[in-house]
Amino acid sequence: MKHLCSPVLALGLVLSGCAPGEPGDIGGSGVASFTQAGRIGPNDGSDSCYAQAQALDNTGNFFGADILTGAAAGAAGGALLGGLMGGNLKSALIGAAAGGVAGAAGGYWAALQAQGQNDQQIENTVTDNLTTENQQIDATQVAFNNDMDCRFGQAQSIRAQYAAGTITQDQAQTQMAQVKQWAQRDLALAQEINTNIQSRGAQFDTAVTNLNNGAPPPVETPQVLDEAAAMRRDTPLYLRPDPTAPVVGQTTRHQPVTLTSTSGDYALVQTDDGTQGFAPLEDVAKPGSTRAIHVVPQAVAASPDATPVQQLDGSNAASRDAFAQNVSVSQTAVANGFQLSS
Repeated sequence: MKHLCSPVLALGLVLSGCAPGEPGDIGGSGVASFTQAGRIGPNDGSDSCYAQAQALDNTGNFFGADILTGAAAGAAGGALLGGLMGGNLKSALIGAAAGGVAGAAGGYWAALQAQGQNDQQIENTVTDNLTTENQQIDATQVAFNNDMDCRFGQAQSIRAQYAAGTITQDQAQTQMAQVKQWAQRDLALAQEINTNIQSRGAQFDTAVTNLNNGAPPPVETPQVLDEAAAMRRDTPLYLRPDPTAPVVGQTTRHQPVTLTSTSGDYALVQTDDGTQGFAPLEDVAKPGSTRAIHVVPQAVAASPDATPVQQLDGSNAASRDAFAQNVSVSQTAVANGFQLSS
């Protein structure tokens, strides 16, 4: 029997992934896609990283739900408008999609107001929700890091076994292809989680702005760069700004790179072949220079008298930006990695 989204259910699940797809697809419409076995498959004992994938999946369950069902309310409102305008179900579904996008950011705030609380009670609720949200993002970041570390560790183990002659080239290639497939599946799950995190973040931003009479939350805008640079020495590129993270590339002295952003004492660079990774800032120089590049820190667009809930929302934005960047860098690493010769 096929699993179908009814018109009403479809309107309420815009952010939950109720969309056309095959059973078992991430975000698909099959019953299996809404179970852990459907998302990451059953544990048949062949995957040494299954526990890490399971932990990532478990953290994603939190972000799959709407905040106070606000997004579902926005989608339903859009569906009604579309149905009235077009006079048919097709128009209603088009309206649902528009309502889900437009209503998502304000749906949480509308749901808070519908509870009949006063401003202080609403602020307390948002503060509690943001505190929990930030804790969950941190937990998801840890789970995703552990999962990617395990996947790249599997790949390194295969290379070591092949180099030692304990497995044949055909065996190594087959095993590497399987690990890459698992990594791509886990990455798709992380991308879906990230989409939900960003949607929920927009709802928090709207609520906090409304609580503060239209004043935007104090958010440190990510510093996006596009500067030509060169490596000062032979330097490995890491999956994250952490020397214990998996190595996803290798640069050589004087190799030209593009500096795209910074994170603490690390630079996110990209080589001419598209490889991305983090290198210590001290290992990156301007073209033709031998001195480490100097990047002026970007000022934080925050008021010194920001309220506690504004500060919480600012930290939420920083955390979700960091997770989104990590997912993006990992996407490139997975696409270009898991080669037998790496």
